[in-house]
Amino acid sequence: MHGYNNQKDYMTNTALELARRGYVVLSIDMTGHGFSEGNVGAFSYGAVAGLNYLRSLAYVDKNNIGLVGMSMGGWAIQSAALAVPDGYKAMFYMDSYVLPPTLAPRLKNVAIQMAFADEFTPFWLQVPTGKDIPKSPVLKQIFNVTEDIIPGKVYGDISKGTARILYEPYIDHAASTDDPTSIGNVIEWFSMTLQGGKKIPRNDLIFPLKQLFTSLAFLSAMFFIFSFGGYLLETETFKELKGTPPEYKGFTGYSYWIAAFITTALPPLLFLPTFIEWGMNPMLLTIFTPQAPTNRYMAWQDTVALVTVVLLATFYYASLRKKGFTLQHTGLDLSLKTVAKSFLFAALTLLPLYITLTYCYALFRTPFTLAGLPEPVVLRPMSTIRFTFAFTYFLPFLFYYLVTGVLFAGFMRYKEGKASLTMELLINSLIVSLGSIIFLLYYYVPLYIGMPQTLSWTYVYGGVPLAMIYYIVVPVVSILTICILTYFYRKTGKVWPGVFIATMLIVWYHVAFAAFHIPMPP
Repeated sequence: MHGYNNQKDYMTNTALELARRGYVVLSIDMTGHGFSEGNVGAFSYGAVAGLNYLRSLAYVDKNNIGLVGMSMGGWAIQSAALAVPDGYKAMFYMDSYVLPPTLAPRLKNVAIQMAFADEFTPFWLQVPTGKDIPKSPVLKQIFNVTEDIIPGKVYGDISKGTARILYEPYIDHAASTDDPTSIGNVIEWFSMTLQGGKKIPRNDLIFPLKQLFTSLAFLSAMFFIFSFGGYLLETETFKELKGTPPEYKGFTGYSYWIAAFITTALPPLLFLPTFIEWGMNPMLLTIFTPQAPTNRYMAWQDTVALVTVVLLATFYYASLRKKGFTLQHTGLDLSLKTVAKSFLFAALTLLPLYITLTYCYALFRTPFTLAGLPEPVVLRPMSTIRFTFAFTYFLPFLFYYLVTGVLFAGFMRYKEGKASLTMELLINSLIVSLGSIIFLLYYYVPLYIGMPQTLSWTYVYGGVPLAMIYYIVVPVVSILTICILTYFYRKTGKVWPGVFIATMLIVWYHVAFAAFHIPMPP
């Protein structure tokens, strides 16, 4: 069972390595996730039904079943274990724990993995740093010991179902699903507690090869947007969109670098309050916008866009108006024909990509996944119900990318638009990502060296830990979208083509990915 706001795709690497070793593996989308109906947490996350289904298969050894759950998935398999106490033999909490700890005596052969740099350690285990995990009073209660726990040591008796073991890999929370040590720990625990299986060493892993090629697929898909979009601009239908950027009258000199500093600093500065508090506001969580994670990104990005508009208006009246700056200098062509044709252009640019992804997923159940980050960037097809919500989320995200497109096209062009395309792509990418990268380093470096967390916020709706996990993908997504905005502005002299492509792509990414917090049909 995968974690919150993930899908079964996240557990594919673990499933693959277990299957290689002769295990029958069932990996499912939790309720409200992926292609499953319902909402988050409904029907015991779907785990009880999953375990019962697995036990109904004739080729499954009903007395020899192991359960793996990552993060929230740990509580999912716990639900299944409590509901069907004779239906399994061993459990593995992957960066999760028994909740509440008083239930531990009712669970059989429990392995708990908690990463050294896990963001949730202070809140879940009640110790300040990863170095203190063996001292956790929560884990001591689960293990029924008073002394500090020794990682890797088996406590209790496997044959009696009382065994306990602690693993502490040197990773963070989100990285556990794609980490060789983490997956090796699952293999090791099941080899100790379950019968059968091929004796393939825990470090003999092939999933990194899969990661390599799914990452190549993701990168190829992104390059396709530029190449195919460029091709469409040469066709008779869309060649009138081609043009040159208007005269530049935006920020220059010190003003440009001040604007660049504000632009790179604003998103991280506004992130925690908007993402944690505003994004979960009940007013946003409606039948039209039922995905809490998508709402959180939406609230944050639109707040950044609103502040940006206010700042740009202030700078305009303070200085740019005197230079003769007008709306025409931003490339914001408001003619209905341009807007409509740009929308059609964007849709047709992305259509072959969506068809290809759908084909690959139907055949191989493999999305385009950029691996290598603790939290991978996953592009997967949408179910029918998810596709309908792409329309309701479109306008809020359009506002953000329209403001960003206008900002970089009209107000912030490197060397007044005289730099090469390559240099402009590099500089713009640096501006949108540098502040976010520094923000992530400020939070994660202390965790990895065993220090307390540097950021604090009320632990509500997952608090800082969940928010920072979600922020890991922000620099990558920001670089991708700014490259789209910059490239197509240079090609057309208009902001709309790039804005529509970026908006459609990001709405697709979020809506296909995020969990439902309001019950949804299949």
